[in-house]
Amino acid sequence: MTSPMTDSGSIKIAVATGNGVGVTEHFGYALQFQIWDIASCVPQLLETRRNVPGCGAARSDNRRDPLDVSVDLVADCAAVVVAQIGECGVNRLSALGILAFETDDAVDTVIRELKASDLLRKRRAA
Repeated sequence: MTSPMTDSGSIKIAVATGNGVGVTEHFGYALQFQIWDIASCVPQLLETRRNVPGCGAARSDNRRDPLDVSVDLVADCAAVVVAQIGECGVNRLSALGILAFETDDAVDTVIRELKASDLLRKRRAA
């Protein structure tokens, strides 16, 4: 899998949104993530990825941990923006070098602020 910091010049951000307008979803319960690329002058919505929520899912001996499905879904992203995320989710994302942010702002505000902050671009250069 390609590293989130070296994927052909892109800087992908996963945003948990139930309505496409605001950051509304908890990481473990998110039904979908919008995937944005903020590397170019104008951020681009690349796709919407459907998710099988990890929290509250039944586990069985022959199935993967349900939270791993959510983590794998955003593994090519540099950051995940959610309304809430638990310590387990933060730890799993962090192990992959993915930053997690909590907010209840509008999606366009979050994308604009992350792009303007240059935080992810600086991490990529390090």
